[in-house]
Amino acid sequence: MKLFKNIALFAAVALLAGCETEIDTPQLNAPADFVAPVMSECGNVVVNADNSDDENIVFSWTSADFGQPVQILYSVYLTLGEKEGLLGTTNGTSLAVKKGDLNGVVINSLGVTKNDKAEGVTAYVSAQIAGAAYVEVVESPLSNPFSVQTYAAPLKWLFLCGEFNKWTIDQASQFWETGGGTNTYECMVDLSIPSDCTPTDGENSYFKVTVARSWSDANWGYSALQSNWTNVENNDNNLNLPITETNIYALSVNTVAMSITQTPIGKTLGLAGDFSGWADGADAPLVYDWTDNTWKTAPLELEGGKELKVRADGAWTTNWGGDGSTSTDVPGGFVLAAGGDNLKVPESGTFVVVLHANRTPYVLEFQKQ
Repeated sequence: MKLFKNIALFAAVALLAGCETEIDTPQLNAPADFVAPVMSECGNVVVNADNSDDENIVFSWTSADFGQPVQILYSVYLTLGEKEGLLGTTNGTSLAVKKGDLNGVVINSLGVTKNDKAEGVTAYVSAQIAGAAYVEVVESPLSNPFSVQTYAAPLKWLFLCGEFNKWTIDQASQFWETGGGTNTYECMVDLSIPSDCTPTDGENSYFKVTVARSWSDANWGYSALQSNWTNVENNDNNLNLPITETNIYALSVNTVAMSITQTPIGKTLGLAGDFSGWADGADAPLVYDWTDNTWKTAPLELEGGKELKVRADGAWTTNWGGDGSTSTDVPGGFVLAAGGDNLKVPESGTFVVVLHANRTPYVLEFQKQ
């Protein structure tokens, strides 16, 4: 009986193996046989203050074909000459874009002047298998040329809220677009956790990006924003960055690509200058104030005409000086540039020096006491 069972088991295994060889495994087409999408006709676009936030332009196209029913990620671009800019991504075969967002791409990516008419703009869509290691991309031909009338859009803003401000949403830290319609928002923030806030793990600082000072409005963590770093997973999808080596970061959020990037800055910011003899270890600390997303010194006695600069960690590796211009956004403020020239104190007196790093470019303000 035992011999019979063994013979039967061997026959079943052999039969199963034979069946498996007859089953066709689904295969993608060869790349040369992929079918690219084709853009539909595009019409001329006029953008102005009345329609930028309320009206959409819809781009549509035919489906790509990779030989099997797979989920496809489509990316839509505008082009003008040698320049191009990403409009957005979707898994469908159409994309609705706010006129204001399109305006920003045309101005900031294609280099068209504000309040000007761009002729010969085209669109195309790329397609690739979503969420797969296979990254072969197929692209549609360019669409028909069309025109875009641009306008000078006002700056928009976003907010940061997290452990660094004790999750105080009604005082979330505001930061601004790099330019009207760019859909890119940048700031420099100290993510250190206050002593009266219980940290999640003590090694990372957790936060989210919000569109308003309210949790009932849109807010984004790592499930919504693609980051250039690896986040510690958590139930709330809160973004997080390590603060053991560096606690000051420059952050950049793009709401078209739905991405966020970080650049480590250091542990401290301070002012070095004639007032301190430019001596190492003598910088006047710039202390982060999350209530208005600025950095402030204690009151300083400064002499008019003397020079100073902003630097990180008491070293010249990362520093900011003047670019020779004054700010139109912060009255009396001086525009900063990375590695810029020494700034002159405007007059003698007692000042609280304020670094506005919640806008682009950064601005240094001397608030006379």
